Amino acid sequence: MSTIAITGGGGFLGQSAAAWAKTLGHEVIVFDRTHGDDVLGDLSKMGDADSIIHLAGKLGTAELFDDAESAIETNIIGALRVLQLCERTGAGFVNISMPPVFPSVYTATKVCTDRLATAWHMFKGVPTSKVIAYNAYGGKQHHGPGHPQKILPTFATLGWANKPLPIWGDGEQTIDLVHADDIGRMLVEATYHGDDNTFDGGTGIAMTVNHLADRIIKITGSTAGKEYLPMRDGEVATHIVAEGRGWEFLSWRPELNWDAVTDAVCEYRTA
Repeated sequence: MSTIAITGGGGFLGQSAAAWAKTLGHEVIVFDRTHGDDVLGDLSKMGDADSIIHLAGKLGTAELFDDAESAIETNIIGALRVLQLCERTGAGFVNISMPPVFPSVYTATKVCTDRLATAWHMFKGVPTSKVIAYNAYGGKQHHGPGHPQKILPTFATLGWANKPLPIWGDGEQTIDLVHADDIGRMLVEATYHGDDNTFDGGTGIAMTVNHLADRIIKITGSTAGKEYLPMRDGEVATHIVAEGRGWEFLSWRPELNWDAVTDAVCEYRTA
C-alpha cells in the first residue's frame, strides 16, 4: 500500500482516481481548490506522498484564448512546481494529457507539461508516466456556464430540453468515448510505472460526432435534431482513436459500454 496524492482530486476525473486508489488499497491525499489548495501555492500537504497524480489545471478550448496567460501559469508553472516537489521527495509523477491534435492554448500547455515530465525523468530522476485521456464521460461531469462544453453533458442536457444538439463542423470527425472510471483506474495503475510510460486512456473504438448525437437524440426522445455550426477556435476536424499504448502493462482494457453511456445521459435528465 502506498500514499497517492491527487491534484484536482475533487474534480471529475479526480474523484474517479481517488475512488480507484482507495479500492486498490492506497491512502489518498486529495489536493483540490475546493479545499483551499493551489498548485501555485503551498504544496507541503503532498510531501509524504509516494506518487502524485497531477490533474489540476485550467480547462477549455475556445474559452482559454481570452485567459491564456492564466492557463499557462496554472497548467505549466503549476505542473513544474509539482515535478520539483517530486524531485525533492522522491515521489512519482503521473500526468493527465491529451492527444496533441488541436491548435489550442490547453493543448499547448499539456504538450509542454509532457515535455517537462520527460525532462525531469531523464535528468532529475523523477519516475513519470502519463495517461492520454480521450473523450471521457460520466454523470458527474460539470456543464453549463463557467465550464468547458464537453460533448456528452452538452448533448444530453440539450437533448432532454428538446433543443438542437450543436455540431461543430460536419460531425464526421471522430471521438473515442471512454468512461471516467476507466481513466481513474488507469491513472492509479500508471503510478506503478515510472519509466516515462504512456497509457492510452481510450477504448480504441472511433465513432463520429454525428453517431453519438443520433444515439443521444434517441435516448432522450428529442425532436429538435442537430444544428451544424462552424468549428470553434482552437479545434480542427480530427479522426482520433486510442492506439493501445501502455495496455500491455494492464490486466484489463477500457471498453465502450453503451449501457454506461445511456446511464450517464440519463443522469442529466433533471439537470
